[in-house]
Amino acid sequence: MSADLSTPVPGETPAEAGERIRAACPIRGDRATNADCKARRELIDKTLGARGVTPGPSVWHTAQLIDGAITGVWANSVDEAEISVTLWHGQRCHWIVADGQSGVFTEYFPRGRRTAADVGRTFPLGPPRRTRDQFAPATSLLDGIWIPTSQSGRGLA
Repeated sequence: MSADLSTPVPGETPAEAGERIRAACPIRGDRATNADCKARRELIDKTLGARGVTPGPSVWHTAQLIDGAITGVWANSVDEAEISVTLWHGQRCHWIVADGQSGVFTEYFPRGRRTAADVGRTFPLGPPRRTRDQFAPATSLLDGIWIPTSQSGRGLA
C-alpha cells in the first residue's frame, strides 16, 4: 500500500477518497480477501476521521452509479456510503441517499432485492433522489395537541 495513497487529502470529495483508496488497495485476484477488506476498511475509517465525520447508526444507503446501475451499502453516514460505493464499484455515484426503510431501493426493485437477472440492469440518470415523506401512525397524530377526556365532551370514548 503506497503511503501517499493511504493518507487522506484535505478537500477531497468522498468520490475522490474512494478512488484514492481503490488505487491504494487494489484487489489482485478474482475476489477480495479478508486482508483486502480489512485494509480498505482501515483506510475508510482513517479518511472519515480526517474529515471529522462522526459515525451515526448504520443504515442502508441507496445509490445510482454514473452508468445508471442502482446499488446500496450499509453505512454510518452518507460520506461513508459514497466512499464505499465508489471504492467497491469503481465508479462515482450520480446520487446517494440514506434509505433506512429501503423505499427508494424498492422503487427500482419492487421485490426488495435484486435478482440474478437484475444484476446488469441500469436506469436512466435522473435528478438526485430523496426518501419520500414518512407519515406518522394515525394513533399519534393528535399527541400533544389534544388529550381526549370524557369530561370535555369531545373525547374519543
